[in-house]
Amino acid sequence: MTKDGEFKLSSAALATVSYGGYLNGEAFQQDGIITHKGYQYTAFWNTDHHVVMARRMLPNGAWASFELSDYTNTEADAHNTISLGITAGDGTLHVAFDHHGSPLHYRKSQPGLVSEPATATWAATSFGATTSSLVGNTAVNQVTYPRFVSEPGGDKTLLSARLGSSGSGDEYLWEYSASTHAWTAVGKYLDGIVDNINAYLHGLAYQPGGTRLHAAWCWRDTPDASTNHGLLYLYSDDDGRTWRNNAGVSVGTSGTTAVRASTSGIQVWDIEQNRGLINQEHLMVDRAGRAHVLLSHMPDAQADDSNFDRARTKSLSFHYWRDADGKWTRTATALPVVAGSRGRLALSSSGNLYAILPDLRIAGAAVSDGYKTWSLLEQTDKARFFSDPLIDTARLLTEDKLSVVYQQKSSTNLFVLDYTLN
Repeated sequence: MTKDGEFKLSSAALATVSYGGYLNGEAFQQDGIITHKGYQYTAFWNTDHHVVMARRMLPNGAWASFELSDYTNTEADAHNTISLGITAGDGTLHVAFDHHGSPLHYRKSQPGLVSEPATATWAATSFGATTSSLVGNTAVNQVTYPRFVSEPGGDKTLLSARLGSSGSGDEYLWEYSASTHAWTAVGKYLDGIVDNINAYLHGLAYQPGGTRLHAAWCWRDTPDASTNHGLLYLYSDDDGRTWRNNAGVSVGTSGTTAVRASTSGIQVWDIEQNRGLINQEHLMVDRAGRAHVLLSHMPDAQADDSNFDRARTKSLSFHYWRDADGKWTRTATALPVVAGSRGRLALSSSGNLYAILPDLRIAGAAVSDGYKTWSLLEQTDKARFFSDPLIDTARLLTEDKLSVVYQQKSSTNLFVLDYTLN
């Protein structure tokens, strides 16, 4: 891979450190940068605690930005990130922001904003007001970790969020329709409260060009991160209405029979508590339908350690992946982690896999040898950045160009870095 260049997006990005990270860089945002029709979009908190929306024409157009100054960030809390989603069918851009057990904060653009970007008005006036309601006037409360995932056909966008608290929360789904320009409630699909636990999603992802939706997560039994455990997996062929376990057995229906800890066949890898397993790292699905999960935890040879921070100093990154027959494989990358930070995965058109690791090391593995060998490819910017890297997965669907949003360490400088995956 080669680095094509970098662009300073802002010199006034909020740099408060909380829970070991920045508000402008946490993996659970899922999409903090996203491309559609040749334009790239991102959002960040500035030092005035306002959401800034930014876009550019690819490959290297000037960034144009505006501030949503009618809303001020409530807490300097790294959970309170900004997530983006795009519904191609009606050209809407969705924004969810500022959540940690909070009422929903959601804004939607006017239809057509991203459909004809060259002529659309890129300004705060193109977005509706902040709302806590999706369906009717019913407010959605106790929201944390909202993430959008768009169905490849472009007609639907899903929103998933945890309602509840750490160690006791449920995952809910809503669906936006391009034809009605409205949301409907799909319902609860992962139940943690009944068992006094909660699911921490590594991601929701459709197979590119397909209809299968994949979900992967770990359970946490208490607010203590050392109680993270397991790699759990489900898939849905009807946009999250019904769910099947790894063997293809129907095990849940959103809104009526949510999946819970006792549901059979959902754990695909046994990772015990006290292993330094960090929650909410990353799930990606390739064009062949293989599900890839990046996790970091202590290797098997290390003894259990109930001190999470200490366990993280002994942890490495691992690649878990599921083939078309449902077989899971694990490969240790031998690459050390960075304390409380998480990495991301990226796929090239050839099927080769890349891990964008905290502090901006980039490693790769080839599909030709079954991802058995991971090599460090890029570390010229090592230790320059802080928190979790954000990547543009949508751009990777159309070209072998990797865009990474990353904030400089101990700085208000926020950058977009571009690479070519050769």
